[in-house]
Amino acid sequence: MAVSFAKVTAAGIGGVVLLTGTASQVASASPRGPVAHAEGHVTGDAWVRYPLDPQNPLRRFIFDAHGNAFRFVGKKMVMGAARGTVRFDHPVPQPDGTVQHYWGTVRVDYLMTAGPVAVVSGTSEGVIGEADGTRMAFSVYADPRGHRYDRVGFSWGAVDGRCVRMGLAPAPFTAYASGRGYRVEHAELPAIPEGAEPPVDPPACTRN
Repeated sequence: MAVSFAKVTAAGIGGVVLLTGTASQVASASPRGPVAHAEGHVTGDAWVRYPLDPQNPLRRFIFDAHGNAFRFVGKKMVMGAARGTVRFDHPVPQPDGTVQHYWGTVRVDYLMTAGPVAVVSGTSEGVIGEADGTRMAFSVYADPRGHRYDRVGFSWGAVDGRCVRMGLAPAPFTAYASGRGYRVEHAELPAIPEGAEPPVDPPACTRN
């Protein structure tokens, strides 16, 4: 029986690649060679420059994310197979000359890598004015030339963040400022088993 994965890609794998056909065709098209890691990894700590806030441009992002974009429970695809955290610091100068640090934490549930690039997504712990459980997303580019070329993107800066989907993040639009930088360890997408079933549809986007 034919299994369509069009909804899968639109909902959780970037909405770009269309995986359709019989399950056996999909399985036979999956990569079979060895991979460096069974899971993707994004780690590191750096300050970056946020171009839309020139008077107070520095932001700090600390990544400790591990896993994959999806997994299978039996034959059922389940989107989000990652764990870890993303912590970030938004420092704000005060009138008395001190600096107030506003920290936030995101519980990671999604990670997808492609060479030196990664998309990380998760839910907030009630930070930066967003309710607990609000979905947030990040992109990371760990430049092979060295950490001073690393970049980060985040879903509440330079984009319309009213409805953030798992696996969708803006391009890494901020530039490295200081810190030890980032490391992305790539893993291929998990193989799709024969007879696989697509995941459940995501909830409707209701934020206007």
